[in-house]
Amino acid sequence: MGFIDSLLSPLKTAVSALNGFLWGDIILFNVGEANIGLSLLVLMLIPTGIYYCIKTRMLSFRLFPEMIRIVLKSKNKEDKEAISGLQALFIATASRVGMGNLAGVVAAVSFGGPGAIFWMWIAAIIGSNTAFIESTLAQIYKEKDPLFGGWRGGPAYFMNRMEVIAESREDDPFEKKFGKRLRCCI
Repeated sequence: MGFIDSLLSPLKTAVSALNGFLWGDIILFNVGEANIGLSLLVLMLIPTGIYYCIKTRMLSFRLFPEMIRIVLKSKNKEDKEAISGLQALFIATASRVGMGNLAGVVAAVSFGGPGAIFWMWIAAIIGSNTAFIESTLAQIYKEKDPLFGGWRGGPAYFMNRMEVIAESREDDPFEKKFGKRLRCCI
């Protein structure tokens, strides 16, 4: 074992322990001869997604016609640097969907049959509301970059700002019990 390995060994041990805690099977179900496990993150993300589905009143269904209208609308001819709604959709899809997702669908259908597609739809509905909340918070809490003149933001920025806001609402019982957990699952 080299010098670098001896330095990184405690870090690898800590990361492996954290990975096992977050992604290890907490609950096991016996299904025939197989065991199906649920991890801590899955158990936290599903209720968070359902909460945001209820809170946004099923936004992904309510605004579906508006989404189609925006995607099909042509871009502004006067603005040479503008992109159309369809181009924006393709860019957003390309940034979220990778080869692992495509191969994962093939593997899920191969092993689980057509019922896997139904559960992917359910996961997409729950996940789309969580992604919407995350994107909205990133836009609300972005900051002007004083050095380069652009904008900066993202999860680290809005989680920091939301923590400050949450400290001022300590008397809210829902916030006190679930607020930090829900923010961590975004």
